[in-house]
Amino acid sequence: MLSNKEFEKVCSLAKIAIYENDKESFLNKINQVFEWIDQLAKIDVSSIDLDCDPDIKTTPERHDVVIETNTRSEVMSNTNQKKFDMFCVPKVVG
Repeated sequence: MLSNKEFEKVCSLAKIAIYENDKESFLNKINQVFEWIDQLAKIDVSSIDLDCDPDIKTTPERHDVVIETNTRSEVMSNTNQKKFDMFCVPKVVG
């Protein structure tokens, strides 16, 4: 269970702003989720055989086959912002 202080710290770390009058409601909902998780953690699943579902073994896999090819000139024709046969994009690192 989260205390008010822990809840406010989590909100701060996640950069989530919650109005003061909504904090109690959100804290109660989060604590209900934690209670549900605790209930799930108490379920003994050690006797469940994971191989009991026949569909798991027969799931078809799609072959990775190239069905369409693009040439460099076709791809580069989609932009006016290019240099040395490459896309020009805005600088993202200062």
